Amino acid sequence: MIYFRYILFFFCFIFSNNFFAQYGKELDFFLLEVKDASYYDSARVFEKGQNAILLAQKYAKPEAIAEVYLYYGSYFFYTRNLLKAENYFKDAIVQAEKTNNEYIILKSKIRLAYLDFELGQKEKSLDELNRLMLVAKSKNDYANQSEAINLIGIIKEYEGFSKEAMMLYYEGLILSEKHNLKYYPAVFRNNLGLMKLNTQNNKEAYADFIKGLEIAEKENDKRLASHIQMNICILNVRENKLNEAFDSFEKVLDYSKKNKLPVELSSNYINLATAFVSTNDAKRALNYYDSAIVILKKHQLQKELNRAYLGKSDVLLQLKRINEAENVLQLVADYYTINNSSDEAPFYYYQLYQVSEKKKEFEKALKYFVQFTTLNKELENKLNNKMIEQLQQNYIVQQKEIELEKEKTKTLLLEKSNQEQRFLKWFVISLAVLALILIMVFFYVRYSKILKEEQQAFSQQLIKNIEEERKRIARDLHDDIGQSLSFIKSKIVNEKSKNSDLVLALEKELSSVIEQTREISHGLYPSSLEKVGLIRSIATLMNTVQNSNNLECSFDITDEVQQLPILIQTHLFRIVQECVNNTIKHSDASGLKISIQKTKDEFTLVYQDNGKGIKNKKAIDGIGLLSIQERANIIGASISSSDKSEKGYKLVLKFKEKTA
Repeated sequence: MIYFRYILFFFCFIFSNNFFAQYGKELDFFLLEVKDASYYDSARVFEKGQNAILLAQKYAKPEAIAEVYLYYGSYFFYTRNLLKAENYFKDAIVQAEKTNNEYIILKSKIRLAYLDFELGQKEKSLDELNRLMLVAKSKNDYANQSEAINLIGIIKEYEGFSKEAMMLYYEGLILSEKHNLKYYPAVFRNNLGLMKLNTQNNKEAYADFIKGLEIAEKENDKRLASHIQMNICILNVRENKLNEAFDSFEKVLDYSKKNKLPVELSSNYINLATAFVSTNDAKRALNYYDSAIVILKKHQLQKELNRAYLGKSDVLLQLKRINEAENVLQLVADYYTINNSSDEAPFYYYQLYQVSEKKKEFEKALKYFVQFTTLNKELENKLNNKMIEQLQQNYIVQQKEIELEKEKTKTLLLEKSNQEQRFLKWFVISLAVLALILIMVFFYVRYSKILKEEQQAFSQQLIKNIEEERKRIARDLHDDIGQSLSFIKSKIVNEKSKNSDLVLALEKELSSVIEQTREISHGLYPSSLEKVGLIRSIATLMNTVQNSNNLECSFDITDEVQQLPILIQTHLFRIVQECVNNTIKHSDASGLKISIQKTKDEFTLVYQDNGKGIKNKKAIDGIGLLSIQERANIIGASISSSDKSEKGYKLVLKFKEKTA
């Protein structure tokens, strides 16, 4: 399982090649090709990378060149050429500094810090990663902050500090979900699922894998989705759900083969073999180890091949195929003889001890067992020293945290006191501002009300004055000018005998003038209202309009309007008169209808024509409509109108009898 976890850490590092800016369609396309090739294809990665660099130089985009160098660094990390990876990460920083691209600079520094761990400088790596994590946090660079958290967690888990690693993964998950990072939530879910899988917590591991897979598929990250599918496959093997396991494994193999990823392909075979070993299905495990070995030999990945051979020999020992196991161990003898400090070296000598014991070569068996125990003890001491070192470090950190907590408590108390003072200050200011606003609103409302009342009183007085002036002018026309004209007419009649033709003509013209004067007088003030009432006055108006304007006029008025005061009848007549004028001038109507009815103690006047309605209110808004509104206000009536172009114009006025 050690090899399986190592491959996982390796992939987690490579996963985060999700970049950065948009440079234009052509350059973005080339960068995407470089990214895809960086996973293993050495022929394509540099060919595509050179094309991208030339294009970036053409458009003066050094940050795009920095991105290419980051992909190159990832490629060499992936192929375990750490020195070249380091050089390219440094080159990426140089290019990014030309445009002060802080994101790529920080990303490259995080990669370099992790390389220190790969080169055996764990403390330096952790210190630098923690520092860079804080830098990313201060800049609200949540992607690089998540990257640093993930790599710190990987180091902690690899060193055996599972609890700390899990806490870091949860921290990264919360951070990446809070800030809607597209890629990292799936990575952290996958890492947490693997930790739970290693502690036999299969149910929770499966839940994390499924959530991670959903995110990866949603973001179309096929590579990450493939690795999560592999983990689900291993879990299903452990639970003896082989059909489900093989379905997942087929998808994983299809992705690795399609994208020409031999390291991933071989690791997937080894992972599945390891899973079958844990379920005591040695024959299946052996088949998958063989598949991995074929791929690793083809691509000359010696370090990974040695680990695969150790896995295969262990399975052969379980199957009691001793000679075959010994032959496999001979293939890796040179490597582990030289690399005694390797983590797998004790396992190699333990297998040699098992082979010698089974063959009853007890002298060799003793020799190999001593080497095994010596190396294993060194490894345990190494781990114990790491544990002691970590505990010591934790103790120092804890002491510092206690001191910081004390200072923090003092600061919080002082801050709380300051906050209370600030709150009181702002509360008083807010209260004063609110009071000022309320006072201003009160006076504004009061002023608006008074102004409205004054305007209404002025309008009503104006209408009253207009009515009185109309009455005076009508009376003068009728009493003075009308009588004078009648007197002149009587003189002309007396002179008929002297000049009959001329007198007859003058008499006719004078009669017409007298009639026009009477019409003007009645128009200004309909004296018939006082004599005959509203119904007959409206009837006369309808008859006149129908005869002179080709309008079909009808009316239906209840007799109860005759009981209304003359002032109200006058205002109702004027409202009807104004509506008729608007119909004649603007509507192109062929008919109109007037209705005044009473329901209980409420009168309703309805005026309606069948014209084109009011399409342009600006053409008729003015004294006429204002007069209608003010007259309605005077008699305490509510007024509404409808001017739909297809149904003509309709006005409805309602007032209560008690208002009169």
